[in-house]
Amino acid sequence: MALERRVTILVLNAGSSSLKWDLWQTTLESMDSDTDVQIARGIAERVTSMEQALGEVFSRLAGAAIDAVGHRIVHGGERYRASVVIDEQVERDIEELGELAPLHNPHNLEGILAARARFPGVKHVAVFDTAFHHTLPPRAYAYGLPYEYLAEKKIRRYGFHGISHRYVSWRFAEINKEGSGGKVRRDYRLITCHLGNGCSACAVEYGKSVDTSMGFTPLEGLMMGTRSGDVDAGAILHLITRESHSAEDVLQMLNSASGLKGLSGVSNDMRDVMKAAGAGNEWASLAVETFCYRVRKYIGSYLAAMNGADALIFTGGIGENSAEIRARICDGLSGLGLGIDAAANAVVSSEARRIGISAIPVWVVPTQEEQLIARDTLRCVLGIPHE
Repeated sequence: MALERRVTILVLNAGSSSLKWDLWQTTLESMDSDTDVQIARGIAERVTSMEQALGEVFSRLAGAAIDAVGHRIVHGGERYRASVVIDEQVERDIEELGELAPLHNPHNLEGILAARARFPGVKHVAVFDTAFHHTLPPRAYAYGLPYEYLAEKKIRRYGFHGISHRYVSWRFAEINKEGSGGKVRRDYRLITCHLGNGCSACAVEYGKSVDTSMGFTPLEGLMMGTRSGDVDAGAILHLITRESHSAEDVLQMLNSASGLKGLSGVSNDMRDVMKAAGAGNEWASLAVETFCYRVRKYIGSYLAAMNGADALIFTGGIGENSAEIRARICDGLSGLGLGIDAAANAVVSSEARRIGISAIPVWVVPTQEEQLIARDTLRCVLGIPHE
């Protein structure tokens, strides 16, 4: 592709029954100045055919000339440490990795196949959620299993939400560049908390992910909308061997019927759970309390892992929009240098903002994964190394 003043990139995020899409215009110059332009965005829901959904997206684009297509892919395994142009081998690898991310990779691949058929004349790029976490040191990604399971079977922590953690850590540094003497992401130790229906925390030490809460699959770590987060493996084995549940049933329960939804018995939506808790529902109250406590524990552990931090960042649907959850998470962390200013925290805004005046600043930074996918797509198409 010749580098034009404006390159139009379609970003796709294919789910089990939805197709989210964004249309971006970007250049290398706009990436440096953060002046990428989002032209349009949308979501096709209740999707039964990705090809049909892409047809609807194409009609919405009103004949716009697409220069490249970027795809969000959840699991890239050990092989994919950066975004890549998609070929048949990449497709096969994504399919094989569907075993590790069954709720995501198969649908991601379906989106790729449909999009390559719809847009055959342009390059398609895979941007992996796991790629940012390939800088984890062995002590962070190794499990306490016999070593051959790591060396031969590659059973280890991979981490997810890397696109979001990478974006907000970059954005934080960009926002503070002028007042910090030109500091960039590699000059900071940051704790980033992506809290939504899926949740994860990440320790970003001088630009690199050095620990993260999700593990071999997106199931480990924080409690989420429908996913359990951390559960003793012995409890899982108990359900299978003593309670006569099949492994498939337990996996479905852990992924789709646990977390806020399971513990509260109300909903996977934090807003609904908090409303029920306010009305006196004890299980909903426990679900909210457990959610906040789990996040607080991970923040504390990452302060220990990096010997401090230069900022704590909240992002994601809950992290960006729920002042009460942010306050409850940070409550009790003053001894570690973290605290929230109530007035600043209560401000409703779609902009990045500082909400804590403690020794370790607390920020809300809205994530923009699609923008980063568009940038990575341009870099891959042009053969330019990633940042």
